[in-house]
Amino acid sequence: RNPPQWRVAWIISPMSQRSSIAALMAASATLAAGITWFALSITSPPPTKSSRAGSLVGAARRGRLMSRNSSSSRSSSPPGEVTPGSGFDTPGLPLRVLRKAETVLQRRTSRLAVVIEKTVDVHNYSAVLRTAEALGVQNVYLIAPPLKPGPDDTFVPFDSSGRASKNQSSKNSRKKRVWSEDVEKAKRHNGYARTACKWITLKNFNSTEACLKELRKDGYEVWVTDLGQVAEPLVTSPPMDFPDKLAICFGTESTGATPYLLSQADKRVYLPLTGFADSLNLSVAAGLVIQEIMRLCPRLTEPMSESERCELRRLWYPSLARSETEAEEYAKILEEKSYPQPFEDMRRADLHREGWAQKKVVRKNEERYRMLKEEEAGEGGEAKQEA
Repeated sequence: RNPPQWRVAWIISPMSQRSSIAALMAASATLAAGITWFALSITSPPPTKSSRAGSLVGAARRGRLMSRNSSSSRSSSPPGEVTPGSGFDTPGLPLRVLRKAETVLQRRTSRLAVVIEKTVDVHNYSAVLRTAEALGVQNVYLIAPPLKPGPDDTFVPFDSSGRASKNQSSKNSRKKRVWSEDVEKAKRHNGYARTACKWITLKNFNSTEACLKELRKDGYEVWVTDLGQVAEPLVTSPPMDFPDKLAICFGTESTGATPYLLSQADKRVYLPLTGFADSLNLSVAAGLVIQEIMRLCPRLTEPMSESERCELRRLWYPSLARSETEAEEYAKILEEKSYPQPFEDMRRADLHREGWAQKKVVRKNEERYRMLKEEEAGEGGEAKQEA
């Protein structure tokens, strides 16, 4: 209700004169600093193309990433900037690919194995392999899988007998194809299976009996997932008694594990669910169960022995070389056992995470986005006319 000059006079009263003057001086200083910053920002030259490209990694991560090696990164780089020696995978580092391989090897485990019994869906099969590899599981046992390693680094479908099918296009082979989907779908997932199998150890079996015999020989206790009421829930309390080496088995998508596997397993387990759906997709269930077992028993994630790592190095290092020079260098490292230091964090740099899509997919997406924009523009025009 009072005029502005009265309110100012009331604020700067004799009782609060000193504090009011101090507050006004602080506000004036803040305003002057803001004006100076604005003037500098509009008068500074625009960044060059090279400076913009060079700052992509730091700009994308700024304010979101903290290096475990904080003592070195805080003193030499802006907040969130990833620099060599900070523990992250950084472009241009010497022996970067081998350092990444060493990081994987240090976190690989052979204490936990995955068993897939007679899965009939190629997508689930390849998804479980990819999940197991990503979670650090090295050994995967396959019982009559839909895809089997074939010649020339490819995978071929199985038939009902568990053998690799031949002449899949013939009439006789169509009648025998029980465990596999059609060849075209198998080819689409061939790349996924090949990529995952490149870094894990696969053991194929034509029967459950042969697989169980091999598991016992390798020292694994066999657990199988089951939805029956006799299965034990994977829970923290009461604590479960985990073995030193565990093989977790997953059955088919429709009926689960076979009666023989259920009868021969040391324990039946299930992942507690709280919804009306009492089962999950095979690949989803496998990922959740593996992760839950690792959480409940961290001992099963302990790294494999050095002898096992050396065996994997002999397989991995030559495949990672991209030239004869690198092949010779990697062979020398193997011979001298002068392995590079692993990273502290497996996340790739932003510059190495650019997605790729086929040209026809890009064209379809662009056409779809254009149609959506036209529809939105048309709806906006109609709305204005109605108004």
